[in-house]
Formats: sequence, C-alpha cells, structure tokens
Amino acid sequence: MVGRASERVWRVSAIVLCAAVPASFYLLGDLTDAFPGVLTVQSSTEGPEAGPQAQAEGWERVSAAVPDAEVAPSPDPDASADLAERMSAPAALPVVDGGLAFSVVDAETGQIIAERDADTARVPASTLKLLTAAAVLRLYSGDEVLTTRATVVDGVVTLQGGGDMTLSDEDLGELAGLTADLAREQGSAEVAVALDDSYLAGGQNPAWGNNGTAGGWVAPTASLALEEGWLDGEQYGPKSSDPAGDAARRFAELLADEGLEVTGEITPAQAPAGAPSAQVHSEPLSEIVRHTLLISDNTTAELLAHLVADARGEETTPEAAAAAVEAEIRELATEIGVSETDLEALDIRDGSGLSRENRVPPALLAAVLAEVSSGATPALQQILFDVPVAGLTGTLGERFEAGDSADARGLVRGKTGYLGGAATLAGVVVLADGRTAGYSIVVHGFDGADADAARAAVDAVAVEMVQDQ
Repeated sequence: MVGRASERVWRVSAIVLCAAVPASFYLLGDLTDAFPGVLTVQSSTEGPEAGPQAQAEGWERVSAAVPDAEVAPSPDPDASADLAERMSAPAALPVVDGGLAFSVVDAETGQIIAERDADTARVPASTLKLLTAAAVLRLYSGDEVLTTRATVVDGVVTLQGGGDMTLSDEDLGELAGLTADLAREQGSAEVAVALDDSYLAGGQNPAWGNNGTAGGWVAPTASLALEEGWLDGEQYGPKSSDPAGDAARRFAELLADEGLEVTGEITPAQAPAGAPSAQVHSEPLSEIVRHTLLISDNTTAELLAHLVADARGEETTPEAAAAAVEAEIRELATEIGVSETDLEALDIRDGSGLSRENRVPPALLAAVLAEVSSGATPALQQILFDVPVAGLTGTLGERFEAGDSADARGLVRGKTGYLGGAATLAGVVVLADGRTAGYSIVVHGFDGADADAARAAVDAVAVEMVQDQ
C-alpha cells in the first residue's frame, strides 16, 4: 500500500548543500533563507502576517554557492573546552537539583564535545520521535504514499486501508465519488459496504499506560482513519477507539450522498485481488515525518513505527512496531560506533515516546543526531529541516523568548519532550565556535507541578551551546 510520489526538487537541493558543507549548514541556510537564523530571525513583517510560518509554508529551498573561507565559520575546538561546565550550571537550580544529563557530539568527527551522565538511560519522552523518524527514513525514500482503495464487485464495495490515518473528509468524499462512478458503470445503484483493515494489525499499545487513547494523547494505530481519529479535530482532544470503523461508516454515508443506496451493516472482508478499484493517496511519507516532528504528533509517530515493522517484514502489532524501531536504531548506532554500554541500555516500547518505560541514553541520541547533521547519511538529513526552530516554529515556537534564552532564538533546532518528571530537548545546533553538533538534554526527577520551570532549565542548558564564552 506504499507507493511513490512526484520528484521533490527542493529537498534534493537542500540535502546536497548540507552534505557538501555539514559544518556550516546553518550559515548557508540562513543566508539563503532556507531556514531561520541570526540573519533572518528578526523580521520587519508586522500585523497579521507576523510570527512563525504555517506548517506547509516555506517549502522551496534556494540554491546558493558554497560559502568560501571568509564566510564559513572557522571551527575552534578550544572554544568549547568549558562547554560541559557551563551546560552543567543549571543543575544547581532548585527544580533540577542535580537531575541533569546531556551529551553534545561533533557532527564531523563523531567525538564527544561535552557530556554529563550521558550513558545513563533516561526517559526520552517525545524526543523518541527522532529515533522513529530516523528508522523510517532508513527504510523508505520518503516519496512513498499511503493508498486507500475501494473495490467494486457485484454490488459490494470493499474499503481497503493502506495505512493512511491522515485521510480528510474531502479525501473520503473524493474516493466515494470515484467509487460511485465505478459502481454505476457496473450497473449497481445499490451496494453493500465491507471493510478490509488487514494491512496493519495496529491497536493500542499497553506500554502507553494512562497516556493512551482514553486521555486524548493518541489514537490506536489502524490501516486507515479519518483525521487521525481526532474526534474534535484537536491534537489532545477525544480520540476514536475504532479509527478504521469510524472511517468506513463515514465512507458509507458519503456513498449515499453520491446517490447510491447503501444496504446492511459494514462487514469485515478481504478486498478481492485484481478487482476494479478507485483510490486516493496520502501526502508523501517525508511530509508525514515532517508533520510528526513539527507538532509532536503521537498518532502519526505510532503509524510510522508500524511502517518500520512492515518494511522489515515483521508483525505490525504495537509491540512489534516498537521492537522494529529499536532494531533499526541499534543497527544505525552500531554503524556509527555507539558504545556497547549505550546500546545495552536502549529500550524502546513505542514509537511516540508516550511510554514511561522507554529508555534512551543521551549519548546515543546525540550520536544519532550528529550523524543526521554530518552529511554522511543523506537519507537522514531531512530531519535537519523537520525539527522545530527555537522561538519560531512548532513545539519550540513559544520557547526561548525571554532573557538569556532568547540568544538561542533561531539558532537551536530541536525536538521537545515532556513526560511526568522528564523534560527533554534533542536536535542539531551550530556551536558558538562554528562546529555542527547533535545534542540531547534531559532534566529529570522533578515534580510535575514544576514542569514549566523544568522546561526553562532545559532551555538554559541549550542556550550555552550557542553563547560565546
């Protein structure tokens, strides 16, 4: 059910540029307005157009000449000699009380630049989505699309899911219209509807605990869903407990709107092979990854984990999906030289980071992100552009706004995370001395009532990476 979409010129050009100059991709991107930075963070735009761009804006990446030595930053290893000490200073804050771990890894060399308690596996919260994204991008080109089909044979319409949980009502309406035309071509004005949701086993993940569907955090993974199973259109509002069934029932209503008489109840069935069919497609997987990282979408993150399992030829249950992501990340980590100690500590129980049972050493996550920004693995470089930008986009849009933390606005790129006593941030950054690095920061062990202070402490740690001593 996974196909290929059209050529994506902007992404190829951006990746080529980053691969050519990994140590200076921020400066180049800033100069060409490919993404925000110190040269673009302050805008003269006022009024309704001011503020971060919408999620689908700013797609084009403008090619530009590689900066010469007078423009490119000059790496100075000595400039970061005290970085670990400066990043450790917020550990003295009452909310942190020593519960701080971090790792900063040089993208060019893979060497550790700064660390604190980096080999102890911690709850990653939603920074785990970075590993899910890396796993899926290792197995797919990103141009693939998820296809939803409807077959028509002898007056029976079988709706067949292909993993697209992002179907809109408009998408289903388009499919219903095409299906109704197909039915009429066969002489059928009256149809029965069946559902084939066998593509993914899916379902709820027991490892979510009380962070699952009942709390509005995530919809159970399914072979298809209408609007991700978000019943009121809100990211943390009520979720469908039967996304595929709800989509099928809405599809039957839309068939009736198209003038067909729909009889009986929706029944489970396998779609007949080779039967006449209509179909609609999702956005490319690359865009689903981008959306997932930008707004920290738990539902699409879990879907991506299931697609990892499918690509590896494994079962597509929630437990198998988590195991598939872990296996893919273990392979990646081994390839880039992550220590056996850190590999042994890795424990992935879901694709979204909702499980309190997940454990990831900051050293491992930082090493993966250093690889992302190194240019050595082009398939992963999309993540550079997908993670939010401090103070500007996605889940970092309202962070790094005041005081010293504002110094990191437009410079730090990262995926946020928060889960019952763990506040996390992981991503890519250009250090004050010009080196590109992957990083992971965890503040842990605080009381949930102090969540805002914990997040502010994470930001205080992160800002040290971009400040001159």
